[in-house]
Amino acid sequence: MNIDLIIQIIIGLIAAFAVYNLIHYLFVTRPGRKRLALAQRIANEAVKTSINKLVDQKSLLPFDESDFKSEDIAEVWGRGVMAFEYHLPFNKVTDSIPVFKQALADALAEYGDAHHMHAHTDQADRPAFIVTDMWQLDDRVHFDVAYLINTTTIEYVDDLKRLH
Repeated sequence: MNIDLIIQIIIGLIAAFAVYNLIHYLFVTRPGRKRLALAQRIANEAVKTSINKLVDQKSLLPFDESDFKSEDIAEVWGRGVMAFEYHLPFNKVTDSIPVFKQALADALAEYGDAHHMHAHTDQADRPAFIVTDMWQLDDRVHFDVAYLINTTTIEYVDDLKRLH
């Protein structure tokens, strides 16, 4: 085989690989990140409003806004899952974790109702925001909230229910 032909094949493979990665980034990765960021902003607003309501109801003591953090957990569960983890200082929660979880779930459902946000599924309309898990780790209460905006997230929540 001619050395020029081998070099051309290698250059062609490298170019094809580069073009594939560029197209994948432009049409899959970047739009996916944008959708996730938008969903996180919407979920953050819902959770923040619900948390403020719980502060007003004395289920949660006032806390510094810098103590309220969120991060996406889609990297763990897969592309398209619109679920986010939040954490707050444990010493600010006045109720037990199960009672606080239910109060947060109720507040999120009320937020969804007030903003006409529901997940439309085959079974029925469901709240747009679901508290999927809550636990204490060290001095923080961690909780996951799923924003049921797409089929992938709805299936993720249904799978979690089957596991429990």
